Amino acid sequence: MEIYGVIVPDPHEWVDEPDPVTQRAIDEAREDLAAGRSVICTSYAAFDALLDVLSADSYPQAS
Repeated sequence: MEIYGVIVPDPHEWVDEPDPVTQRAIDEAREDLAAGRSVICTSYAAFDALLDVLSADSYPQAS
């Protein structure tokens, strides 16, 4: 399927469960929120920079 010139998976190809790396990030974020820690990005650039750091192969766990 193509949307605005970008190839995207058909709905039947979508997955219900995240991949292991994404699940780990979700779990860590939930642990941080439960412990009262959070990150606030005040701009798209700050959010992009955070994603760049988190997508690195190795990074220290926030919690």
